[in-house]
Amino acid sequence: MAGSEDLDTLDAYCATGSLRGAADLLHLHHSSVSRRLEQIAKVLGIDLTAPEGLARARLALTAWRLLDG
Repeated sequence: MAGSEDLDTLDAYCATGSLRGAADLLHLHHSSVSRRLEQIAKVLGIDLTAPEGLARARLALTAWRLLDG
């Protein structure tokens, strides 16, 4: 992942569980969030639309926060 924009996008998606919810939270159009999430999923090699992919992303964000904090 490239940076804080990607982390913010992934965090918003994990928090809301939906594309439109993340877009609202980030004040972006849902198509922009969709493109970001597609790129993030490709880089991470996980399907963010699948429950197990979303769970893996949530765990990764939690681990990152614990290590960063």
